[in-house]
Amino acid sequence: MKKTKQMIVGSLSALLLLSGCAGGGDSKPAASGANGGAAAPSAAKEAPKEAAKPAEAPKSDVTLTISRWAGPHADDQAELLKEFEKETGIKVKMDAIDFGQLKPKQTLNMSGKTGQYDLIWAQESWIGEYVKSGFLTPLDDLVKEAGSKYDAADLNPSAIKAFTVDNKLYGLPNFEQMPLLVYNKEMLQAEGLQPPQTWDDTLKVAKQFFDKGTGIGIPGKQGSASVSIFTILKRTNGSDYFNASGKLDLATPANIETMQFWKTLASYSMKGSTTWWWDEVTKALQFGQIPLGITQSGLFSQLEDPTKSKVAGKLGYAPLPYKKSPAGLINVWSWCLPQDSKHPKEAFQLAAWLTSKETEKKMSLKNASHISLRQSLFNDQELVSKAPWLPAVGAALKDGITSPLQPNAPKLVEALGNGMSSIITSGADPKEILERVQQDLASQF
Repeated sequence: MKKTKQMIVGSLSALLLLSGCAGGGDSKPAASGANGGAAAPSAAKEAPKEAAKPAEAPKSDVTLTISRWAGPHADDQAELLKEFEKETGIKVKMDAIDFGQLKPKQTLNMSGKTGQYDLIWAQESWIGEYVKSGFLTPLDDLVKEAGSKYDAADLNPSAIKAFTVDNKLYGLPNFEQMPLLVYNKEMLQAEGLQPPQTWDDTLKVAKQFFDKGTGIGIPGKQGSASVSIFTILKRTNGSDYFNASGKLDLATPANIETMQFWKTLASYSMKGSTTWWWDEVTKALQFGQIPLGITQSGLFSQLEDPTKSKVAGKLGYAPLPYKKSPAGLINVWSWCLPQDSKHPKEAFQLAAWLTSKETEKKMSLKNASHISLRQSLFNDQELVSKAPWLPAVGAALKDGITSPLQPNAPKLVEALGNGMSSIITSGADPKEILERVQQDLASQF
């Protein structure tokens, strides 16, 4: 037994000795131990592992065709879609066309059940018509299946409501356009003025600058712009276009008061701005000609581009002036799933990807004019450094309101736009204007 143990110990010693000598060509002498002796032999080196093979890209024979309007925003989105294709193997074809042809082409294809489009980009004002015509698939079950990974609770509730018909969701909101009050911080500070918030604040600031030769800039000529502003202003005063029964109800005391504020504000506007559009207001701000103005978010990037603007970095952004509390306009584009989509599962997968927090942030970093409906991004510091208007958009959308969505809404917008123009150009009485529009259109609502 003793001899056997000696043999085992001798064999182990020999193995350890061999291990210590096997250095893979390393001829360095062994290091000394703590007591000056030879260091303990090192453990045998592991054989090199095979490099992990890169994961194969997903493969799919599905090609999705999506419909949206053309332009720089579409070009930026097309670049991001390459990531989706790489991640999923699904190909995406974008049919990007002129805005004026977008709705007619979508309607033509969905009514004919051609199956041409797997996903369409639509405004909130189109949804009622599309749903009534049976063009769209409800998304509630698909969103529920996506679960917490999609985080639908992060989407702005007012935007979700705008795409909900008969308690069913028909669109994932993707892109907001918002009128805001923009002010030159240096010009206000020079006058000892604080950024205005309420109606009274704004009238005070506008009058002080008007008396010195400038004033506020407003898009007075653009009827739809004026109506968008009125839609927000009346909301801040707790009023609406319709009564509790859903009937048109324009000439209420609160609506008259709101329209009177519009008239007074216009009286303190920069000379000539009653004939301006959004673009002219933006240019006047851009070149430091006015201290404050009301303009549209799609143009804000021009204000912050130092190669184009004299006031980049000097501007502040706020919700439109309010009487009781701030409000904002829901003017949103959303991804919707046509009933005749050939690939509904993959189409929803794409819609969820496009409206995910990660993709939305990438889109906003690529194009600062892209305003997501992800509430968590309104105060994302990386985005705010490029788009300083985002916190104001978030504050306004805490109480979001759409323009009228009824089928005859375009007639109402046109009539109100003409009336608002006459109020600020010829001094028409706000009460009489609202009563006249009410009388002319009440039977159509």
